[in-house]
Amino acid sequence: MSAPRYAIPEPRETSPLRVLAGIACIAVTIAAIAVVALSIKAISTLDDTHQVVDRASRSLNQLDRSTNDLDPAIRDLRRAAQALQRLRDQAAPSQP
Repeated sequence: MSAPRYAIPEPRETSPLRVLAGIACIAVTIAAIAVVALSIKAISTLDDTHQVVDRASRSLNQLDRSTNDLDPAIRDLRRAAQALQRLRDQAAPSQP
């Protein structure tokens, strides 16, 4: 009895659905990489934004302190201006 001969299988034909599935997998992988890159960029931008807001807050606090320091001087200047106005009104000759 002779040994059975095995036939070499014919090459399989690639299905168009397999090609589409492969393209879809590649597209999803590229999209995932793009999302990761954009997320990293957004996080770094968010950190920069926090730094800018912190600096602006510090500047605003400094300005507020400076303004509070000027309040007594402004009140004194207003009082002096009112006193000068009263003096001018008293010194002006009365009109008949």
